[in-house]
Amino acid sequence: VHIRSNFIMNGVCVRWRGWIDLERLDGVGCLEYDEERGAIEDAILREQIERYSSRMREIEERQRIYKAQQERQAEHAEKQHKKHTTELSPERTGSASN
Repeated sequence: VHIRSNFIMNGVCVRWRGWIDLERLDGVGCLEYDEERGAIEDAILREQIERYSSRMREIEERQRIYKAQQERQAEHAEKQHKKHTTELSPERTGSASN
């Protein structure tokens, strides 16, 4: 019996090709690199990597925007705090009572 079987071995697309004598249950075979299936698997892998990279860029961009917003809010709060403490400073209230 002649047999051909495609599979992935250690991450590589291969084709086992050989024959087996059914009466003696022995035979000969070899593994060959399956270029066609390898190209398909490579394209799928590249597509997955591109989707992952795109998603990572989106997450990093959102994180950068969020951090910038947080910094602006902190600066605004600090300015408001300084303005409020300046308005209530003892020097200003003391000079007003003189």
